[in-house]
Amino acid sequence: MTQQELHEAFIGFIDSGDEQGAKDFLIEHLNEFPEETIKEIAFAFFVDAVEKDNQLNDVKEKALDMMKEMDNMESDIEDIQKVNSIKSEI
Repeated sequence: MTQQELHEAFIGFIDSGDEQGAKDFLIEHLNEFPEETIKEIAFAFFVDAVEKDNQLNDVKEKALDMMKEMDNMESDIEDIQKVNSIKSEI
C-alpha cells in the first residue's frame, strides 16, 4: 500500500468509529509506515496499555474497598444481633 492508501484506510476506521479495526489495521500494516510513525504507533499502544492497566488497578482497588466495607457491615450486624440477643434474655 502507498502512504496515501494507508492513511485513507486508517482514517476510514477512525471515521466509522471502529477502534478495534483501526488497531488491527495498524498492527497488520505496521512495517509499511515510516520509521517515525512506527515509533509513534508503538508509543500510542504503550500508553493505551498503561491506561488500561491503571483502570484495571482502580477497579481492583474499588472492589477491595467494597469487600472491606462489607466485612465491616457484617461485623456490625453481628454486634447488633448479639446486643438484641442479650436484650431478649434480660
